[in-house]
Amino acid sequence: MSKTTFSNQRSISLPVVLPINWIDRLTQIAQERGINRSALVREALRQTLFVDDKSVSTSLKDE
Repeated sequence: MSKTTFSNQRSISLPVVLPINWIDRLTQIAQERGINRSALVREALRQTLFVDDKSVSTSLKDE
């Protein structure tokens, strides 16, 4: 196993590890949408992690 090092420097890329059995389905969805697989994963992460505060508070009120 390799040693992990952390840095305060920012990078424009972030490695994301996904289960190998997801790759075929992600590729299929990306091809259906006419984008590459990386763009599909980036958009899914953006929508999941960087949601607008209003939508979070609204969904919490509904529960």
